Amino acid sequence: MPTLRARGIDFYYEEHGRSEDPPLLMAHGLLGSVAEAGRFGERAADIAALGTHVVCYDARGHGRSGFTTHRADYSWSSLAEDMHEVLRVLAIDHPTIYGGSMGAGTALMLALAHPERAGRLILQSPPPLGSDIRAARRMLGALAVFYQLFGTRLAARIVTSLPPMRRIERQGAAGMREFLARQRREAIVPAIRGVLANRLMPPERFAEIPHPTLILTHPDDVIHPLASGEILHRTMPHAKLAVAPTATHWQEHPDELSQLVAAFARGEHVEPPRSESPAHAC
Repeated sequence: MPTLRARGIDFYYEEHGRSEDPPLLMAHGLLGSVAEAGRFGERAADIAALGTHVVCYDARGHGRSGFTTHRADYSWSSLAEDMHEVLRVLAIDHPTIYGGSMGAGTALMLALAHPERAGRLILQSPPPLGSDIRAARRMLGALAVFYQLFGTRLAARIVTSLPPMRRIERQGAAGMREFLARQRREAIVPAIRGVLANRLMPPERFAEIPHPTLILTHPDDVIHPLASGEILHRTMPHAKLAVAPTATHWQEHPDELSQLVAAFARGEHVEPPRSESPAHAC
């Protein structure tokens, strides 16, 4: 099992593709991992087969990486420093960084703190900005409480029996109970609370990010509101926005996602697919 040591813990990582191809770092979302990426349509091997060198890693407290129990270790700035050290240890220079949800927030913070380290950014389902974080805090904060009180397996049974989660499963998030049950309580509780405790930088700070950026978002998702992608699109000087028609579009069309990500990582001109709604045009 390949691991690297950084900032006091071991990070699990995988590499796909040829080292001479353009580098792409993939960073998953909260509760996710390298092993779970496929359920979201993120197929590292397929993206690598399209001419990129893909490195993906499990964030602190997730998957097969180590963890700490201090909430502050999961702040946005701390997660960005983890990402920076992963890149440094692996000697990856100026990669495209693909971040999903928590990974998108981490990529934004890295681009602000260490702009010289990143090349391009792909922000998949950016986390909530401003007051939109309240809904995420309610839902994910409750999940952390259930984990703390009941353990991961019983908490997963309770949560997936609630009407909002049943509705999410009907929308295409099959297997949610097992996904939630596979977490490690001692790791995921501080991870959830650390991510929720601090908001990302004020949106105006993102105007400082000079990197070419592709933002992938969708409607009808309180955890990843469409408004966040639209704010980033308006604020970041070199950003393009692609609004998928549904929240499950990319996981239902993984080949389309792979081609889009690989083309952007190769530095090609990309015209993101447009939503049918003119209000969401790029």
